[in-house]
Amino acid sequence: MKAFANYSTHIRSTRRELLFEYFLPLLVEFLILAVCMLSFSLFVKRGPITEPPAQVGAEQTKPTVGRLAFGIIALVLWFVLTFVASKAAKKDKHYASSFCGFAAGILLWQFIGEISWHYSVGGIHFVPFENVTTFPIACLFILLLIYGKKNHSFDWGVWCMLLSFAFNWMGHYVMEGTYPFVASMVDQHAWFIGASLISGGCGLIYSIIFLLFRVKTRRGRLLASMLTYISIGVMAFGLMEG
Repeated sequence: MKAFANYSTHIRSTRRELLFEYFLPLLVEFLILAVCMLSFSLFVKRGPITEPPAQVGAEQTKPTVGRLAFGIIALVLWFVLTFVASKAAKKDKHYASSFCGFAAGILLWQFIGEISWHYSVGGIHFVPFENVTTFPIACLFILLLIYGKKNHSFDWGVWCMLLSFAFNWMGHYVMEGTYPFVASMVDQHAWFIGASLISGGCGLIYSIIFLLFRVKTRRGRLLASMLTYISIGVMAFGLMEG
């Protein structure tokens, strides 16, 4: 009976951990994403065009005053939230550091991936980050993450920011950045759908395995929620784009 009672207590504890440290954080992450996307959509079309639109890669720029204002706000909030996430991590405030870092990573992506390339300096535009030409930068960024992990260079809050940014970046890159390598063999829409479903599906399976068999801490479960977030996001984005 005592063994059964201990097992029941363990099951209840495990369910509580999964609820509060995985499922609810996953919902919060999608809520943060929704707020960032809604804010972005409210700003980008506001105000006059600051310079003539230009063709950058396969896309045309829309350099509005509203987009520029959002970019400045996003950059400032990225710095502030990363600072707060780092401070919270040093005090072992796992939720605060995770969510602030997560939001900071999305804002950094919005600034670099969605905004900066719309504006030029001396007529020269920054290349969109999901473009194939940024492949060397993507490789260097991944090496930075590996170096940081090996040398314990970043605290948990900064890790959440970097991973959130990387997940959003790679979620775009797995479809758009890789397509030029297979453009002569596969239709673009088919590639977007196939690449997103395969990569997102593999990521989702890994996140569940990671959660169930490798994680024993709150931070681990919060990381698993971010892995699940990007896996679902990649699949949804691919289906929408495809």
